[in-house]
Amino acid sequence: MQTQLTDRETIRRLVWLFVWFTLVALVAGASRMWWRGWQMHTFGDIIRWREALSMFVFAPAISILFWLIVRCVGHGKMHPVVQILCLLSIYMVACGMGMHDPTNRMSSAYKPAQMQPAVWQTIDYLDDGLSHWVFFAGFILGTWALGVQQALVPFQEKPRKVFVAALLVMSLFLIFVIYTNLVTEYPNTKLDCRIMLTAVLVPTLVALARIRSVGILRMPVFLIILPSYWGGVLLTNLTWLLQGKQIW
Repeated sequence: MQTQLTDRETIRRLVWLFVWFTLVALVAGASRMWWRGWQMHTFGDIIRWREALSMFVFAPAISILFWLIVRCVGHGKMHPVVQILCLLSIYMVACGMGMHDPTNRMSSAYKPAQMQPAVWQTIDYLDDGLSHWVFFAGFILGTWALGVQQALVPFQEKPRKVFVAALLVMSLFLIFVIYTNLVTEYPNTKLDCRIMLTAVLVPTLVALARIRSVGILRMPVFLIILPSYWGGVLLTNLTWLLQGKQIW
């Protein structure tokens, strides 16, 4: 029978899980932005290695790491509500990406003149409509689940300074991932910024509600979520403002 991990063992495991999560996110983000090389060769029919990696490598890896992180925060246990939110989150993210990547590739590989207008409208709806909202729903639920889990199960002791520093450094890398994926796709990513603010709202509120009695250092997940989300969105909007673009 496995004994429950101590806070020090849990934070060490949590840091390593976030290290892997950050590395996968960095590689996945770079893969999405790289437009040359072997990734652009077809994997099957019109699907390229780029889409295949997104659907069959990066998405499953991030989903598994996300589940392990939430379990680690709860010392190996999850509240039933958190479990439901996690499962719905993973399901919706998978559905969203499964719709978006193939239809997005179809909309770029084929021309409207090559198919009936109704078919083209359906592809466009699946690509830029339904798939985005399903993915956004999963993203929001996942962020809420992680924040609620941390608020329900704060650590009994504060982590060592080296672990706090490691989490803050990783939040800087995630800010970079969020910023680079948002800033160059204006104005399409204006909606993405609002979705990220919706996602971070609940963790921010529960962190503020618990911070007086517990302290932020005993809820180390917030050292990743809050700086990365708020930092990525604010930096993106600041860049747009300096470029003279409208942010709302």
